[in-house]
Amino acid sequence: MLLKQKKQWPLFVMAFLCTTFTNVSAQVKKLKDSTPEQRAKMQTEWMTTKLALNTSQIQQISAINLQYAQKNEPIIQSGEGKLSKFKKLKALQKEKSNALSQILDAAQYKKYQEIKDQMIQTLKEKRR
Repeated sequence: MLLKQKKQWPLFVMAFLCTTFTNVSAQVKKLKDSTPEQRAKMQTEWMTTKLALNTSQIQQISAINLQYAQKNEPIIQSGEGKLSKFKKLKALQKEKSNALSQILDAAQYKKYQEIKDQMIQTLKEKRR
């Protein structure tokens, strides 16, 4: 059972990366069918709205989102197993979160973390 749960994590991570959609299966399909540039733009727009970013933050976060969307692309498109993909995507997400913490103020970063945690919890509940 635990192994099955671990294998599902890449889907959760990919769904998180495309947070602008409401249906999880649509998120995953949209993620696979989109370019890194499209994903970065969607993430930046989402973050701008949810976190009330200023102009300087928008530029910096847009660059970070693009950088990590491009790093994620080969992993997403690879034929590797789900667990392997998950581990790599999770490591990149941790790096990205650290980079975002340098740009966002404390309240914005806290809100970002809360939304991210809430989305993961929602996905876990939907999976049951």
